[in-house]
Amino acid sequence: MYRGENEYFKRAIKRAYKRYTGERDDKTATIADVAKFFNVPIDKERLNDYVIKDIAYDVPSISIIDTKNNISYHANYTYDADLLNYSGGVVKFNSVVATSPLCKEESLYYIGDERPIITKMTFTSGDYELVLEKENAHAIGLFGNNGVKFAVRYLQNIERDNRRKVKQKLLTKIHKDNYNSAGSLEGCFEQIYTYGLPNYIIKSDNIDKYAYIRKDSVIYGINTLEKKGQCERFDGICFEDIRVDVDKYMPLQMSVDERKSKTYPFLYDSRVTSALIFRGFTSDEVDHSLQVYKDQEKVRLKYLASRRIYDKGFNREIIVDEELDLPNITDGKITYEEIQSLLLLLQEKSYVSNNEFINVSVVELNTFGTMVKDRCGLIKEDIDPLAPSLFINKSFDEIRMLVETNKDSYFDLLDKQFRNITNQRKGNAKVLKP
Repeated sequence: MYRGENEYFKRAIKRAYKRYTGERDDKTATIADVAKFFNVPIDKERLNDYVIKDIAYDVPSISIIDTKNNISYHANYTYDADLLNYSGGVVKFNSVVATSPLCKEESLYYIGDERPIITKMTFTSGDYELVLEKENAHAIGLFGNNGVKFAVRYLQNIERDNRRKVKQKLLTKIHKDNYNSAGSLEGCFEQIYTYGLPNYIIKSDNIDKYAYIRKDSVIYGINTLEKKGQCERFDGICFEDIRVDVDKYMPLQMSVDERKSKTYPFLYDSRVTSALIFRGFTSDEVDHSLQVYKDQEKVRLKYLASRRIYDKGFNREIIVDEELDLPNITDGKITYEEIQSLLLLLQEKSYVSNNEFINVSVVELNTFGTMVKDRCGLIKEDIDPLAPSLFINKSFDEIRMLVETNKDSYFDLLDKQFRNITNQRKGNAKVLKP
């Protein structure tokens, strides 16, 4: 907010407050007239239930109590957008925090706007938190947001150094609707991941997967997949249609130099229509690479497994180096049926037995194939009551009522989902030493 606008709101807030208290009698005003400058919701049918505890004008702020529902509101104008990890510039935001016995709700607005930029609602059960967060389109910070995003997060409050509690992320699920310049929905983005920096506990199995679902193509990526004692590291990317900006969608661990080297010779080949790439390192100290490319003639699968020979510099022992080809079932992009045919051909090979990398690859190829066939995302709404796509079009009043009605079952479900993904039994996590 620029200086002139800042001065206008200061004067307007002061006038409304003085009319509310009777210090000015040129016009009348209610507590709702004051609260609207701070995006504090007031039920106009019961104005007498609200009390202003504090108000300031220099940098405008206010504290209001809803005595009937035991809700306290605090709002202040600021240049900090803490919910977006952004700070600086001029005072242009209004930060609102509502605290009740049920939950804590934090919202960020542009001063004078009625729609929040982001809203975060936190519910607590013992040491655990369920966070529901909706972020609208904005251009704040380096990256901004060009759609509508909803996140469901499961966190644990952990005592650190016997002095303070820190929040450990356990499970995060994200759904984002992307719109074009005309305002039409053109696709969605989904992501599910465990843990998250900083880490205060010893991690078990770990995943970070994402997907871009469009009307005409699917992109499925794996930043991280770790299975302790089995597949120690696994990442990959699947393009149903390779005619996109490939570098924009690649997993974090695949560097540009690596991608454009001879490691993936067909990833940038104009004749290729679809590309599927997986890499991994298994507990027997073997590096694996599985690449699938479809062009106008065939579907080609390349599998390489090798082990470093430590007493001979950087030499490697080749364990498997094989290329398998299948004729196309259809022209154009790869299909579910072609993926299934590849899997059948692959599973006939002798090196598949007890091969953890191939086992994981089969699961992920099936996941991608299902997404191609059904145009569905990573998180299935029909089996997950806490899929973020189920909440993205609901108001936070509706969400609050849903969680209030199902709070125990929601926390139990999140705990079960987290422990199933990370392959661990229920119990206290081992805390990392500081």
